[in-house]
Amino acid sequence: MVAVFGTVLLWARAPFAAMNFYAEDGSRFYHDAITIDFVDSLRKPMAGYYHLVPRVIGSVTALGPVSTAALVNYLLVVMVVAWISSTIYLSSVTTLKRPCARLVLAMGITLLPIVGFESIANSTNLHFLLLCGSSVVLLGRQSTCWQRINGTVLVVATGLSTPLLVSLLPLVAMRSWYNYRESGRLGSTVIVGWIIGVAGQLSFVFLLSGVSRELGDNRSLQRTIFLFLDRVIGYNYIPFWPRISSEDYSGSVSTLLVGRAFGCLLVVALIAFLQYGAARTGPFSTESYRVVAMVLITLVGGAFWLAAGMLFSTEPRYAVFSAFCIGWSVLIAAELVSRASEGRGLVTPRQRSVGVVVLILAIYSTHWTPSELRRSGPTWSDGLRVAEEICATSDNSTAAVRVLPLTAVWEVELPCNQLES
Repeated sequence: MVAVFGTVLLWARAPFAAMNFYAEDGSRFYHDAITIDFVDSLRKPMAGYYHLVPRVIGSVTALGPVSTAALVNYLLVVMVVAWISSTIYLSSVTTLKRPCARLVLAMGITLLPIVGFESIANSTNLHFLLLCGSSVVLLGRQSTCWQRINGTVLVVATGLSTPLLVSLLPLVAMRSWYNYRESGRLGSTVIVGWIIGVAGQLSFVFLLSGVSRELGDNRSLQRTIFLFLDRVIGYNYIPFWPRISSEDYSGSVSTLLVGRAFGCLLVVALIAFLQYGAARTGPFSTESYRVVAMVLITLVGGAFWLAAGMLFSTEPRYAVFSAFCIGWSVLIAAELVSRASEGRGLVTPRQRSVGVVVLILAIYSTHWTPSELRRSGPTWSDGLRVAEEICATSDNSTAAVRVLPLTAVWEVELPCNQLES
C-alpha cells in the first residue's frame, strides 16, 4: 500500500515528467543504451563514477519503441521511487514507532520541497533518493528474510550507483556497535551490502574508469554554511520560503540574505531545543538506540552537505539527503519528547506526534509545485516530430531531440533508421 500511495503521490506532483527526459536521463543513459550494448554502457563512467540503477533504467527503456521512451523511463523511475518508499516505511520501525511518522518519512523522498527543484521523477538524481533509503535500512532492523534481502539489494544498488554511500559510514559503525552489544556479532547482511556497494564502486572508479572527478572551484566555508541554512533548512522547513535557484551567492552580502540566515538560525535553534528535550531521556535508557540515532542522523546530514559543498558543489540536489536527515531526526525527537511527557497535560503523546507530522506536511505543501527548471520545455513527442522531418528532408544519419532542462543544450542524438521504424 505504501508503494501504491507513493506512486500516486509522485504522479500527482510530477505528471509532466512522463512527457520528456531530463538531462542525463536522455542524453547519456538512454542514448548510450541505444548506441552501445548493455555491458559496455554499465562500464561507462560519468562524472568519474558508475551509475548502475540509471544505466539499467536507460537500457530497459531502450528495449521499447522510441516514441514511448520518455514515458517508459518515467514509469521505471516511479517504480524505483516506490520501492525506496516502501523500504523506508518498513525499515524505519526501529527509529519511528508511529505509522503516520513512518509514512511521512517514506513519502519525504517525493514531498520534500528540495526534491521538486530538479530531483523529482528522473534517474539522473535518483542516487540521492537511494541514499536516503539506504540510511534508513542501515539503522533499521530486518526481522524477516525478505526484509534482509530487500534491504541488502537496495544498499548494494546504491553503492554501485554513487560513491556517496561511503558517507553513511557513521551509521554503519553505530549499527555494528549495537549488533555487538545485543548479539556479540558486528556484522549483518545490510552491512555486508554496504561493504560490497562501496568496495565495488571504488574499485570501478580507481581501477577501470580512467576518469577523475575534479574538485569544485571557488569553495567557501561561509557560503556553504549559508546555503545549508537556505537550501536545507529554509526551503524545506519554513513555510512559503522564497524559491531557490542554482545561484551560489558569491556576490556581496545583502540585508535580505542576512535576514534569511537569521530566520533559518531560529528554526535551527527550535530543532536543537526539541532534540535536547528528546536527548534528556538519556543515551543509557531503553530509548538509547533512538536517542543516539537522532543525534547521529543530524550530524551525518549536516556533515554530508558541508563535505559535498567544500569538495564538489553546493547545487540544490546535494541538499536532498541532508533535508531528509533533518526531517527524520525531527520526527524521532517528536516521538521521544511525546513519550517522555506521557501522562502530563491534556494532550496525549499520540496527539503531539500527529501534530508534528501535520506541521511538517503543511510546510512541505507550500512548495508542492516543482521548479520551472523541471517543468518547462518541449515534449518528447514534439521533438520526435521535428527529428523525423530533419531525417526526411536531409541526408543526415542522425537527428537531435531536445530534452529538459533548458538551462543548457541537452539533446538525445537518435539514428534516423530508428525514427523511420
